[in-house]
Amino acid sequence: MATIDEDLASFKAALVLDYITDDDSQLIKDYITTAQSYVQNAVDPTADLTSYPQYRFAYLMLAESWYLNRDVDMEKTPYQVRSCIQQLRGFIGVKP
Repeated sequence: MATIDEDLASFKAALVLDYITDDDSQLIKDYITTAQSYVQNAVDPTADLTSYPQYRFAYLMLAESWYLNRDVDMEKTPYQVRSCIQQLRGFIGVKP
């Protein structure tokens, strides 16, 4: 599994964030760790999802969505994240 610093670097590269403050870095790390929990619990709290690329994609995309839309009242999880959660459930045999 990627470290939080590797995830932060991927996050910044995906959004072309050349310069962010330390406060923003901490906020992004918080979004990433919360998104990891969100996806993990949506699939199965006890499953090891780290070997599936959909897991990392889903939690990074969710964290990016939260970061980019932090001033907006969001009501829906992005489609791509929901799709990855469904795929992960299928891989580990969890019924929706």
